Amino acid sequence: MASTPANPSGSATAPSSPVSVSPQISSRPPEQASIQLFLTDGSIARLCDEMSRLTGVPLWLTDIDGRAVVPITPKSGEAPWQMLDAQKGAERAFSLVGKPMPNRLDLFKAPMRTTSGDVGAIVMPVDWGSDDPAERRSLERAVLILANSAAESCQGQIDVRRRLGELDALFRLSSLLVQADQEDRVLQSALDLALDALRLDAGSIAVLDEAGDLQTKASRGLSQLWLRQQMPLSTDGALRSRALAGETVWVADLLDDQRIVDIERISSENIRSLLMAGLCYHGRAAGLLRLYSRTPRSFTEEESDLLRAIADQAAMALAHNRLRKLREQDQAMQRQLKLAADVQRRMLPRSLPKFDRFDIAARYEPSFQLGGDFYDVETLHGKLAFAVGDVVGKGVPAALIMSAVRSALRAYSSSAATLGELLSKVNIATVRDTLESEFVTLLVGLIDPATCELIVSSAGHDPVIIFRPRPGQLPEVFECGNPGLVAGVDPAQEYEETRHQLQTGDVLIAYTDGLSDAVDFDGRKFSRARVERTVLTFLAAEPTAPAGRVIEHIMWTLRQFCGIRMSVDDVTIVAIRVK
Repeated sequence: MASTPANPSGSATAPSSPVSVSPQISSRPPEQASIQLFLTDGSIARLCDEMSRLTGVPLWLTDIDGRAVVPITPKSGEAPWQMLDAQKGAERAFSLVGKPMPNRLDLFKAPMRTTSGDVGAIVMPVDWGSDDPAERRSLERAVLILANSAAESCQGQIDVRRRLGELDALFRLSSLLVQADQEDRVLQSALDLALDALRLDAGSIAVLDEAGDLQTKASRGLSQLWLRQQMPLSTDGALRSRALAGETVWVADLLDDQRIVDIERISSENIRSLLMAGLCYHGRAAGLLRLYSRTPRSFTEEESDLLRAIADQAAMALAHNRLRKLREQDQAMQRQLKLAADVQRRMLPRSLPKFDRFDIAARYEPSFQLGGDFYDVETLHGKLAFAVGDVVGKGVPAALIMSAVRSALRAYSSSAATLGELLSKVNIATVRDTLESEFVTLLVGLIDPATCELIVSSAGHDPVIIFRPRPGQLPEVFECGNPGLVAGVDPAQEYEETRHQLQTGDVLIAYTDGLSDAVDFDGRKFSRARVERTVLTFLAAEPTAPAGRVIEHIMWTLRQFCGIRMSVDDVTIVAIRVK
């Protein structure tokens, strides 16, 4: 489980009185969080068992309904823990320390508290056979610390899930706004997404016209009478003015706030709380986004930030649509850039293929929003196929060429008899679609899982580096791939194939020159030699490290080398370990 503090003080408190074990399981609301949502390897339950053995005091982990979480040795595909009812869970904990369970059992409970409520608790008997108050308090403090640490881990996952939900909302909004071609459609999409993401009941978006008056352009859940009446709810329109100035404003209960003057209209519309933000673009107010709840509600800082981000996205889209009407070249290019970036991200593999013989990992780090690097990993005729490419240049032109090369690679991969033929076909297509100054370095590889034979063909790309472990020594290093002419220059160019017999434990690295050509503040290149040394020393220390760890170490070493200096080129790495 992740570890993010849920309580800055790091403390937890026990309940004011013990609770009694009951074999009856109480129902819980479906929205209530549960420890089962956060369990992974059952480590907390196992730790409770170990503390029980060390102290001789039965300790066990419970869900919010009192059921015990106990570790087990799982069979294939099973979770490493299981749930027992309260009675059986307590009996197991007592048997673990060789003590009989009393008929009446009062429990000391250390709850695991998160912003979503209690998710579970660590419990132990109040009376466990010790008359030493200091010893009793010491163990209780230890249990509270353990429960708080587990709660912090759960809170970290809750925060990550919430943040992912917010990012997903913003991503979906970006996609909707890019596709919308009318102002009203843009604003309605933004309003609907804001209401759904923040779980509110009604809202509207109004836009400032040339006279400075607000004109409603999008609404949901509000009556026509409410929308026609544009008088501000607060005295002198103070809340509206603050929102138009760039603040995010919220009122928990409109009927119980002295700043609100039009109570009758609010009661008639059956709204109680307000969350409001201005649509501001480049420091200028363009409109107002107002959301309402039918019941009193306070809003968190995260919710306010999310509304602010949605309002900013809507304001930007609003400005872009207006500028598009004036056919301003700069804003049109920005829209194309966003669309191209979205397309480019979707062209990278969403998941990597699974092979029993291979552990596969990949990383793509663009230097700008758009890049010219790409990689691909797929299953081809039962074999592992991979490709790494680098388009000369950066930005939109490089990204467009990259998409064309990647499409050609996918189109010809099934029909080409050899990798050399595949590169030749991609080269011809690239020559046809590019200028004389545009070209691509491209490496393609194929590994047969039955024989572990590696075949590589390269168009001006650095060879694959193979690291073979040797007990007590640095790994042996091989290269595979003779660079031919870059793709996109000569349509008659033919490409050779290089073969290498892999062995169990071999690690393959294919990368783009953004890695080897990265420079530090003194202008020194990271270099291919440093790439080799980085992997050699790492595998000498961790000879069985998975492919993902190898890439992480390379990227960590690169960041240490470059410092805070921004990379001027994309970095792409594909790593494969032979099992």
